Amino acid sequence: MNQTELDEFNQQLGQLALSAQQHPPLSPERQSALRSLVQAILRSGRLCRPQQGKFSGFYQDIYDEALQELMLFICQHVERYNPERGTVMAWVNMLLDRRFFREAIPKVLGRQDVQRVTLSDLDNLTAPEPQETLTEKLKACVDQDPEDILKAEYIKDHPAATFQVLLQRRILGKSWKEISAEFDLKIPTVSSFYYRCLTKFSTRLKEYCTHDAI
Repeated sequence: MNQTELDEFNQQLGQLALSAQQHPPLSPERQSALRSLVQAILRSGRLCRPQQGKFSGFYQDIYDEALQELMLFICQHVERYNPERGTVMAWVNMLLDRRFFREAIPKVLGRQDVQRVTLSDLDNLTAPEPQETLTEKLKACVDQDPEDILKAEYIKDHPAATFQVLLQRRILGKSWKEISAEFDLKIPTVSSFYYRCLTKFSTRLKEYCTHDAI
């Protein structure tokens, strides 16, 4: 990007973030702005790569874990973005570098065939429960797909790569490298689709689990 394009890009992200802030949670307008914001960030090519060169053989898994949690944080806490402190990308990269990448390191390096809970907001379901119970609830919800909404969303021209299938793989701890190889797709294509759907359906999934719809 030249400077003019970069300025326009930063302005676009700022407008999307402010638009999301101005609409109430769960409103269609807020969800639309957040989806556009997440998509623009992921496609920008301007996300930082913290501690690149370290963690040989594990770096991509750590980065994917950090990116997943970062995107969820943005969608859940977009109000924390303050335009007076800098651009959206500056805020996002600060969070990625100083918080989410560092938090992802022990999660990935310490994981020994442990199932992951993909939606961090499900940690707040009703009363505190063991991590395994939350994972089981989420897995049952995804497997049953009561309204057939998860299986209806799929990557263009790849009907087998549904959001339901991708979410099932992530719950089991599959890496983006493994998933992309399974469907013969590029990692950015798969992960970008996944994050957009996660933003779109995270509230519905939480409702299923909270209200015993599963």
